[in-house]
Amino acid sequence: MKKIMIIMLILVAFGMNAFAQGITFGVKAGANFSNLKISFDSEGASPDGATSIYLGGLMDVGLSEKMHFQPELLYSMEGAKDADVSYVNIPLMLKYYLVEGFNIQAGPQVGILVDAEGGTDGLKGTNFGLNFGAAFEVVGGFFADARYNLGLSNIAEEEPGFEDISLKTKGFQLGVGYRF
Repeated sequence: MKKIMIIMLILVAFGMNAFAQGITFGVKAGANFSNLKISFDSEGASPDGATSIYLGGLMDVGLSEKMHFQPELLYSMEGAKDADVSYVNIPLMLKYYLVEGFNIQAGPQVGILVDAEGGTDGLKGTNFGLNFGAAFEVVGGFFADARYNLGLSNIAEEEPGFEDISLKTKGFQLGVGYRF
C-alpha cells in the first residue's frame, strides 16, 4: 500500500506540472478478458480464462500532432477462473494517430500486486508486461479502446523443488473513457 501511495503522489506531482503545460487528464474503465500461462518443465498450459474489470485514470501528453504519450494508473483484476490476481498497473503508452480520432498504441507496463484469490504467498510483488492497442476518439472527449497485454515476467516466486514453474499473465481489454 505504501508503494501505491508513493506512485500516486509522483503521478499527481507530475500531473500538476503537466497541467500547466496544457496536458489533458481522463478516466477509463472496461472489461478484462485475461488468463495465465503456466509452464512447467518446458510444457505449457492455460487454465480457463476469467472476465473481470479495470478502472483508473490517465494523462495525455501531446508530443507532436501525431504522437502522444499516455501514462495511466489502473486498478485491474486479472488472472484465470478461480485464480484472480489484482494489480495496480502503470502502462506507459506511446500513441500514434493514423488519422484524426484514431490511434494505435504500444508501451511497457509495470504492475504492483494488490491481492490474489487464496492469498499472495508464492507470487512476486511486481509484474512487467508489454501492451499493444488502438483507440477511437469521438466528439466531446469520449473514447473507446482495445488493448492486448502480454506478461513478460514470471510472477511465481521460486521455491525449492519448483524452480521450473513459470506463471505469466496475458489479457485483452475493451474499455471506454473520457478525457477532460
